[in-house]
Amino acid sequence: MGKYRKPFITMCFLLVLMVIAMYLYKRNSAPLEMEVLQVTTGEAQLVLAVVGRVRTKDVVDIRVESSGKVIALLVDEGDKVKRGATIAKMRSASQQSALSEAEANLRVVEAQRNFAQHDFNRVAELSKKGVVANLALDQARTNLLSAEARFTASQEIRNQAIIRLNDLNIESPLDGIVLSRSIDQGQVVGVSDTLFQIGSTGPIEIEVEVDEIYASELSLNMKALLAPTGKQQVTTGRIVEISPKVNALNGSRLTRLMLDEINAEFVPGRSIDVNILVQAFDSVLSVPRSSLRKEGDTWLVYTLEGEAVKSNIVTFIDWPGSSVVLKTGLNSGALVVLDASIASTALAESKRVNASKVSP
Repeated sequence: MGKYRKPFITMCFLLVLMVIAMYLYKRNSAPLEMEVLQVTTGEAQLVLAVVGRVRTKDVVDIRVESSGKVIALLVDEGDKVKRGATIAKMRSASQQSALSEAEANLRVVEAQRNFAQHDFNRVAELSKKGVVANLALDQARTNLLSAEARFTASQEIRNQAIIRLNDLNIESPLDGIVLSRSIDQGQVVGVSDTLFQIGSTGPIEIEVEVDEIYASELSLNMKALLAPTGKQQVTTGRIVEISPKVNALNGSRLTRLMLDEINAEFVPGRSIDVNILVQAFDSVLSVPRSSLRKEGDTWLVYTLEGEAVKSNIVTFIDWPGSSVVLKTGLNSGALVVLDASIASTALAESKRVNASKVSP
C-alpha cells in the first residue's frame, strides 16, 4: 500500500491544479457585464443645482447700547411683531445708578438755581431803593444765569439717563417676523451681542452662494426652478441680484432670487433646492458623466459596435451635473457604455462583453 501512496498524492495535487486552472480560465474568459445607453439628439439644458435659504427682503440685527441682564423675553423665533412692540426687557445696575446720580445732582443744582433766583430778586428790590449799587445787581444777575444754565444741563443729563434706562426695554424697529433669538432669560448681554434677528414682512428672497467660476455665466432675470428641500412641488423664480463681490473664504458670489408667485411653503430660514436654467439647446447629444474617462488631456467615451468596445475622443461643455452636453465625438444612435472603467478594461484586455441596453 505504501508504494502507491506517493503517486496517489501526486495525482490529487495535479487534479487540484487542473481545477484551479480551469476556474481561472473560465473566469478570465467570461464576458464582462456592462450596460449601454443609445444616445439620440434632443433638447437639453445646462442646469446649475445649488441649495439656498429663504430670507426676508430686509433683515435687522437687534443689539443694545449698553450691557445688562435679560429679565424677560416676550417673543420667540417665528413670532410676528409690530413696530414699537416690546420684545424683551433688561435690567442694568449701572444705568439705574447713573439715573439716580443724575436725579440727585439735578436736585442740588435746582436748589442752587432757586437760591440764585431768590438772591437776584432781593438785590433787585434793594437796587430799586438805591440801597445797593448796580454792580451788585449785575453780579446777582450773572449768578442767576449761570445757575439756570447748570440746571438746564442737569435736566438734559437726567433725561438722557432716563432714555438709556428705557432703552433696556427692547422694541422691534419694524413690522416683521422673528427669524432668530440668540439669548436666554437671565443672560447678561453686551453691546456686541445680537439679541434677535427680525425680518420684514412682504416679499421674500432665496439667497444662494454660487462658485465664482459658474456665477460669471449667470445673468439677471435668468429662470430657476425652486422647491423646499424634501418637497416635490416646484415653483418658478428668477435671479434678481448677483453680487460682484467674491467671498474670499469659499470663492463664491452671493446670488438672490425671487419667486414668480407667492408660495406659503417658502418661509424664512427654510432650505430650498434651486435649479438655475443657464442655457437651453434644441438638438444635442448628452451622455452620463460616468461614461467619461480622461487620459492625459483627452476625454474618451466608449461605445459598443457589434461585440467590440471602441474608444471615442469627445469634447463637451464642462458643467456640473450628472450628464454633460457633447460638442464633438459621437453620432446619434451610438451605444454608449455607462461605466467607462469597465469599458476601458474590456478594450485593454480584449475581453468579451455581455451588454444590456438601459432606457434613457
